[in-house]
Amino acid sequence: MATSITTLKAPPSQQLNKRVQIRLRRDVPLGDSDVGQVFSDTKPRWARIQPVGTAVYAEGQQTDHAITHRIWLRKIDGITTAHEVVHKDSLYRVLRSADLDGGNAFTILEVEQLQ
Repeated sequence: MATSITTLKAPPSQQLNKRVQIRLRRDVPLGDSDVGQVFSDTKPRWARIQPVGTAVYAEGQQTDHAITHRIWLRKIDGITTAHEVVHKDSLYRVLRSADLDGGNAFTILEVEQLQ
């Protein structure tokens, strides 16, 4: 059975060891038929990035949401599916955002790795 966000534990501070950028993505029309992307509201954060297990990935494939990783951050409000997370050469699309255990200390993102 897949692990739910509410059953995950807060990571120790030393595990927030990846410097990421959270950015809001907006698609804008370019000419008659092209679409471009505009990125705004960039927020640098320390994070923990962890691949999900095979059960979570397989469950995501069945529901058409390919969750590949979980990202832990210090509490941050307003993250939606319109956001992306960038870490070095990797790009992740946010599929779900929730407070860890409903608390005020951490936010956890379930994401799909795009590159």
